Amino acid sequence: MKKLLYCLLALCMISSCDSDLLDLESLTEPTDATFFSNEEELNLALTGVYNSLVWLGGYTLPVQVNMDNGATDIGLVRGGFTSFDELGAGSHSANSGGFLSTYTHMYRGIGRANSLINNLDRAAEVVPTDRLNQIKYEAIVLRAYYYHYLIFLFGDVPYTEDLIGNPLEALLPRVNKEEIIDTLLADLQEAAQNLPATPSEKNRVFRDVALTLHSRIALYAGRYREAVTSSQAVISGGNLTLHADYEELFTPQGEGSAEAIMAMPFMDGFGPLPQFPTAQGSRNYGAFSVVVPTQSMIDSYEATDGLPIDESTVYDPKKPFDNRDPRLKASIITPQSEWGGIIFESHPDSLEVRNVDGTIRGRNNDSRVVIWPAAFCGYLWKKYTNVESQLINRGWSDTDFILMRYAEALLNYAEAKIELNEIDASVHEALNRVRARAYGVSVAEIESYPAVSSMDQSFLRTLIKRERKVEFANEGFRLFDIRRWNIAEKVMAVVLYGRILDEANAQFVPSIDEDGFVSYAGIESQYDRNTDARFPNAIRVFNNPRDYLLPIPQAEIDTYRANGATITQNPGGY
Repeated sequence: MKKLLYCLLALCMISSCDSDLLDLESLTEPTDATFFSNEEELNLALTGVYNSLVWLGGYTLPVQVNMDNGATDIGLVRGGFTSFDELGAGSHSANSGGFLSTYTHMYRGIGRANSLINNLDRAAEVVPTDRLNQIKYEAIVLRAYYYHYLIFLFGDVPYTEDLIGNPLEALLPRVNKEEIIDTLLADLQEAAQNLPATPSEKNRVFRDVALTLHSRIALYAGRYREAVTSSQAVISGGNLTLHADYEELFTPQGEGSAEAIMAMPFMDGFGPLPQFPTAQGSRNYGAFSVVVPTQSMIDSYEATDGLPIDESTVYDPKKPFDNRDPRLKASIITPQSEWGGIIFESHPDSLEVRNVDGTIRGRNNDSRVVIWPAAFCGYLWKKYTNVESQLINRGWSDTDFILMRYAEALLNYAEAKIELNEIDASVHEALNRVRARAYGVSVAEIESYPAVSSMDQSFLRTLIKRERKVEFANEGFRLFDIRRWNIAEKVMAVVLYGRILDEANAQFVPSIDEDGFVSYAGIESQYDRNTDARFPNAIRVFNNPRDYLLPIPQAEIDTYRANGATITQNPGGY
């Protein structure tokens, strides 16, 4: 699948649409009017539709990672990352280039899907009906996937299922977001009824992809009954399981796991590869550490008693990484932990890097003051930072990036049921399967992990917000979650702190509210800036209600205007 995807990329880039207009013309359709006439050509076109799953930004990282770290409270970035760092800083505008690239990228995928779907009948006499239907519904699911990013980022957007033959036909009006959601959910239901129960090959759309995407869109839209139905169908389908080792899931050893429903595929030698080791890795191996988790992310992981750290009796601020949810150290490289054969340390007074056996490996730089610091927040992302690539100073990784996984279906189901106040044993089962896996035990071993048994809706609403924050950290869910929960103005209008430099003298414990918001109010009065200063921080800015939607790119508005048409801008004074 990977080789096919990249070997055919050049052909997939053929397009007859004016590059200055909304790109709804397929990039898979050559000018030859006889194309789409046999199965080989249909497969080639379908590969073009899949190609838009590869959506990369700064350091060629998946844009989902850039969203989490640039535009939310769980991570920080240094440098330009498709404008999502501008969004987090509140300095973005309709001219921010990354928003335009996101907008056009999704429409490029939609155009490819529309071209294939509308031309399938050309091959009806030579391709079996079952195969035609599978190709059609794979393309329909992918089209829904691309549209769902548009509507949940930009709101009302132009919608079409037709071919665009004349560039002026691309000057479409914005369609109400709720109408588009109606269409996407109906399409995904139909697709789920017609797609095979298991994938025909790795990274191909199958029934559970359609159902999980249906549950995601319905959940984001607040249509909880529909989210329950589709996620329950995934769970009862029996085709998927949680990967036994959470940390391993995001490494080369985790590829092919039955948990991964759909992934962004990468292979050395075929197209650009994400630079996770360069962007997220340790300076001790030549990386820049410019994409890092925040202190509030670290403080969001529960203690082993299942309580947030401000309520737990087993949490000790002097030993902040002990007695914590195992997903903390599975996802994040913490000070004094082993990483790639060395002991990672981000304290500026630690001038030597030591190997695990205690021998000296090299020198450490002061990570508070260098322009391109290592772990400028004091921590590194372990998730997707391929240690094998780090060890040989290779800046890229060809590990697939998971776009959709079984844990999402479980948590979608639990949250939708909680919102409907239909709390029962199935809700506990869904939550506990995810929580038990974090501890590496079975769901039945309730003495070995903090199992959930509460029937209280308010308590479970709080818990599901914490659970999604830590389960999906650095995977691209956080921006959508804080928006749909209407908590973005709270969690984003903050100073993001880094690591306290001397844990041995630590006393301060932040407060964590019902939305999982970690507050450091009072920290300034409890710490001496000279001896207990934290790492350089970032100031997040959120303009409410403007920043609940991205602006329609100004280039798009200008193109409409230049051709005698109009498209409205989102409110907020862009």
